Amino acid sequence: MGTISYAQDKPYIFDSYSVNEGLSQSTVFDITQDDQGFMWIATRDGVNRFDGYTFNEYRYKPSSLFKAGEGKGELVARGTNGNRAVINRFDLKGYKGFSFYKDSHHQLLLTHNNGISIYDKYRNNFRSLLLDTSNVNAGERDSNVKFRILGEDTATNSMWIWRPRKGIYVLDNVTYAIRRIIMYPPQFQQRGMVPSAVMKDGNTIWMSGEPGELLALNTKTLRLQTYCLPGVDEQPVMRNLNADSMIIVSPGHITIFNKRRNKFSDLAYDVKNEWGDPFRPNVLEIDHEGNAWIGGTDGVLVYSIARNEIIRHIVSFNTFETRSFNLVSQLYRDGSDNMWVGTDGDGLKKYSPHKKVFNLYRSPYITHNMVQAVYKHDDGKLYVGLMRDGLNIYADGGKFLERISNELYPGKFPGNDLGAICRENSDHLWLHFAGMHIGLFNVQTKAFRDLTGKVKALGLPPQTDPFPFLFKRTNGELYFNYGRYLLLFDDTRTGYEVAVVHDFKDELLTCYYEDYMGNQYVGTKSALYIKHASGSRWKYVDLPDGTSVKAINKNPHKELLVATNKGLYIFDAQEHIKVHYNSYDYPKLINDYMYGVLLDDKDRIWVSHNKGLTQINPVTNEITTFNYEDGLQYNEFNTGAYYKSIDGELFFGGIRGVNGFYPKNFRKNPFYSKVIIRRMEVLDKPYESDTAISLLKRVELPYNQNTIAIEFVPLEYTNPLKNKVQYKLEGADEDWVEAGAFRMARYTNLHPGSYTFKVKASNNDDTWNTTPTSLDILIRIPFWQSLWFRFLLLLLLLGIAYYFSTLYLDYKIRHEKLKLEKEQAVDQERARISSDMHDDLGSGLSTIRLLSEIAKRKIPDTSQTKEIERISETAGEMIDKMSEIIWAMNSSNDSLANLIAYMRSFAADFLEHAHITHQFFIPDAIPDIKLSGGTRRNIYLAVKESLHNVMKHARATEVIIEVKMHKNMTIMIKDNGKGFDQEKVRLFGNGLKNIQKRMLAVGGNADISSNNGTIVFLDIPLN
Repeated sequence: MGTISYAQDKPYIFDSYSVNEGLSQSTVFDITQDDQGFMWIATRDGVNRFDGYTFNEYRYKPSSLFKAGEGKGELVARGTNGNRAVINRFDLKGYKGFSFYKDSHHQLLLTHNNGISIYDKYRNNFRSLLLDTSNVNAGERDSNVKFRILGEDTATNSMWIWRPRKGIYVLDNVTYAIRRIIMYPPQFQQRGMVPSAVMKDGNTIWMSGEPGELLALNTKTLRLQTYCLPGVDEQPVMRNLNADSMIIVSPGHITIFNKRRNKFSDLAYDVKNEWGDPFRPNVLEIDHEGNAWIGGTDGVLVYSIARNEIIRHIVSFNTFETRSFNLVSQLYRDGSDNMWVGTDGDGLKKYSPHKKVFNLYRSPYITHNMVQAVYKHDDGKLYVGLMRDGLNIYADGGKFLERISNELYPGKFPGNDLGAICRENSDHLWLHFAGMHIGLFNVQTKAFRDLTGKVKALGLPPQTDPFPFLFKRTNGELYFNYGRYLLLFDDTRTGYEVAVVHDFKDELLTCYYEDYMGNQYVGTKSALYIKHASGSRWKYVDLPDGTSVKAINKNPHKELLVATNKGLYIFDAQEHIKVHYNSYDYPKLINDYMYGVLLDDKDRIWVSHNKGLTQINPVTNEITTFNYEDGLQYNEFNTGAYYKSIDGELFFGGIRGVNGFYPKNFRKNPFYSKVIIRRMEVLDKPYESDTAISLLKRVELPYNQNTIAIEFVPLEYTNPLKNKVQYKLEGADEDWVEAGAFRMARYTNLHPGSYTFKVKASNNDDTWNTTPTSLDILIRIPFWQSLWFRFLLLLLLLGIAYYFSTLYLDYKIRHEKLKLEKEQAVDQERARISSDMHDDLGSGLSTIRLLSEIAKRKIPDTSQTKEIERISETAGEMIDKMSEIIWAMNSSNDSLANLIAYMRSFAADFLEHAHITHQFFIPDAIPDIKLSGGTRRNIYLAVKESLHNVMKHARATEVIIEVKMHKNMTIMIKDNGKGFDQEKVRLFGNGLKNIQKRMLAVGGNADISSNNGTIVFLDIPLN
């Protein structure tokens, strides 16, 4: 018979999923994983899709009525834990006998009692491919297996289906039409034989026959060949190992069959349950180490193919049960090496080889598990000291054995709070209770010898003693504490003698450590003390104020590790602080209040604190923290509750029990976590789409649907609670956002535009998938902000502008026409008036002047002609002024060029008669600017006034007149006369003031200065 050897340092810890967690039913028929990463579980009550957190349920439609929206699913509360499941009702055409198959196109097919269905991942529902509700007989009607897909032949586009009660169907794997049916051979019917196991292997279909037989059907020739394998019994299970070999497991036998060489090896085993029933196999799966897991009527047998022996028998999948309900119906290994175990009645289990396993030691029989001391003895048992509840004893692996306390055994111990446990010899343990009670416990008889009286005989003053500790020295002495005193017990010929080692005055001792060199270390509530083996005095080591020492250890590099309430101090060989690990300088440490410090076999540091357990690699400073989600008893641990066994197992006790683990068994999870977008809500309602949101690449929303929520899930099942998710909406978020436990992102009042939602995840070892899942989101702009609308609006505005501009232009034309007509009328009137003045007044003044001249000649006495001369002169002046008025009034002279020509003509005549030489400079190009008669007259009179001043007052012999054109027109009149007095001009110069007034009348300016003559500068705007 084969032997079963247990690897005790490698426990199998299983996660459990049942109806309470959302599984539709606790009997599992089949398990698989689809190409998206979802796990599929077929139960007695429908099919479940699992993402690591919640279950989707797909069911048979029991009613013939049609309801709108069926198959889309609805969110419902499931169980007391608040998990939600999406129930997709009415998708399945069958209601039992479910089995999965993934075809060569990565499609998920489901067989059931009414045929075959295919899962449409884009619509998240099942549709029927083959419908067959007939039954061969009553046996098939009542059986849980009607169809099973064996495999495909891609070369012939055929699919092979096994119908146990009838034979084998060959279907077209494109149309799924039945090509042919291969019935069982006549001898099957004659012997009433139905194969219990069938497997397709290339062109061969292997079938179980009668005991000792294995049948092979050639799919091309349909020839049936029989192989004699004595180990093959009734109802075997089989699967391929490689191209040459297959494994066949029957009750009592494991057979490795070489198909090419027609040879086999057989391992007989004898495994029975607690009632003596033999183990019967149901299913086979190969784990990540190449071992075969054989599930059956009494749990799982782990068979080492390389060693040809059964190395483990897993009888319990639940932590606190010695033997759980362990009828295994299905096994499946997913893409991350997790082994899924389906049971017939106890739901779904999962073993994760890359999950950090912390064995839990917790008593189910008391109200609490407040641990203060941990010790593993030579017999492999774990002894745990509790607050107020005495001593708990556990078997190796976590099985609770016994509780010994004063409640169960009154007066058993001198105290209730067991604070420290230490080995004395193979039969005895030292127990130290709070309040200074100490004694020896016999592990065989469970008797306790109280030695507290010897301590009290020392006559020490009463001490506060909240932190009992024990330390067995290499010389056989036992060191322990009592308040400020360090004491010892020594086993002498006359019995155990107690003595005071040292009195640490004003201190409260918390821990003691002694290295292999004999150096001693004592921690207190406020300091650290060191006594070297070569010395006799205790050296005080100062620590920061408020620092309390909780635990002391030493690494192979002679560095001292001191765990305190302010972090972990590393002292070098010279007792100087080398490193201070704390949550401020090392944020991954997350907590500073430390309770225990241990070194594993690779000299990595483990510390317990109020937020879990932390591993520190002192070489790389890599820090990893584990918490309740990793399987710890709780996040909070306790002072003094830590221990390392000889075989390398580390123990830490806390407020809910003890965790024991082997760090050497911790594996780094190499598998990345893929994120699936599971659900999307728009305005707090489910987003409606013909395609599943997990497969959509782009979503378009109107402008007023700009509040969205996206729910996502990381599909990595090693330890889903430790998976982390980060998301970012490009266009709204500047950086990645931690998702937290809700795994949902919500955005409100998004502006119209293009966004890209990205989400990525890490596995339980904080290894991140650098390729995020993306979803493009377009929020369309409102129609009034669209380009086409703006273009139409622009055309409309242009049309309106054109219409109103046409109206305005028409108005302006009519207005200008009226104005022009008025101006023409005014010009005609001005021309008429100037003509009448010239004809009537001009001729009259000329006649007066002519008659006065005639009268002057007729009077011989010149003294009598003064008045007549005055009349003649006045008439001449009136003629000149009238000429000027006529020139100003005549509209034909309304130009800048005419004004300059007129001024030039006047200046030439006027200065020539005054015998003054002059120069008149004008620009080469004179702009064509129209000037009104009043403007022309004011400019002309200002120039005329300036020339009159030259003639009357300046006594000048030369005048320069210069006209320039810029933005304005400037006229400079400069003479070489005697100039004038500035003060007198300001007070009495009316002529010069008239020039200023005329310039102001045309919007210009006049500047008159005296410097070696007089300069008149006229600045006239031309606009």
